Amino acid sequence: MKNFFRLKAILISASICLFIGLVFFLFIEVFYNANFRSTEDWIETTENIQLAGLRELHASGGTYIRFPDLKRKLSHFEGRKIIVDGISEFHGYVNGTPTPFLAYHNSHPHWKYYVRRLVFTGTTEIRPDLVIPEAEEAKQNGFSYINVRIGSKFISSDAAIDEFIAVIDSLPQNAWIHFHCHYGKGRTSMMLVMYDIMKNAPLVSLQDIVKRQHLLGSENLLMTSVWRKGSYTKEQLQERKDFITRFYNFISQRKAGGTQRWSEWKQQEKPNM
Repeated sequence: MKNFFRLKAILISASICLFIGLVFFLFIEVFYNANFRSTEDWIETTENIQLAGLRELHASGGTYIRFPDLKRKLSHFEGRKIIVDGISEFHGYVNGTPTPFLAYHNSHPHWKYYVRRLVFTGTTEIRPDLVIPEAEEAKQNGFSYINVRIGSKFISSDAAIDEFIAVIDSLPQNAWIHFHCHYGKGRTSMMLVMYDIMKNAPLVSLQDIVKRQHLLGSENLLMTSVWRKGSYTKEQLQERKDFITRFYNFISQRKAGGTQRWSEWKQQEKPNM
């Protein structure tokens, strides 16, 4: 009899653990901002890295936003907070839940997304009628909102780069800027590094800007080695490195009184390439 009750207790404990693990697997993403990093974060090693201007950026980055968690993370900052959204695909919020969490952008999602849809919307089908645009969700949570078109696997058009520069130029002083994309890596890394360059080049070298952002959690935009099981090709990584190098050169000459628009500078640059 004792062995029976012992076996029963083990089975109950195992079932509870399995249930908790399944719930964690299915729903943990909705409660925190993955890949979140801030320019105020501690950098473990600062040897031979120039940190000038980094803390003054008042910037952060991450994946698609869970606003309760983001508000908690930025509660120490009392000024205006602005979302710069780098996602060009269809997305929004369903009852406060980001649609990427429900895989509304994917025509053939993993089975876990169907479970999430059923729990949060009562159906496994996509419900566009329930989706609130991120701009509206941001406003409801006390954030300003801007959407930009920045690529990582591909280099954005000259018009998109001009637009991004104009957006950064127009940002108010003493505001907190939160950049994000789908996974909080490629496009978010690009935007954070470009923002750092616009604020701190040429006083801080490109190598230091990329390195310090990488240490905070962004991708190393100067690295061209293909990652194991990565989705970037050698050519894509090289193009990204070339772009960020040229962008640094553009901003440096821009601050010296040179050409102010990226698209115009690109046209002038071509004969010298």
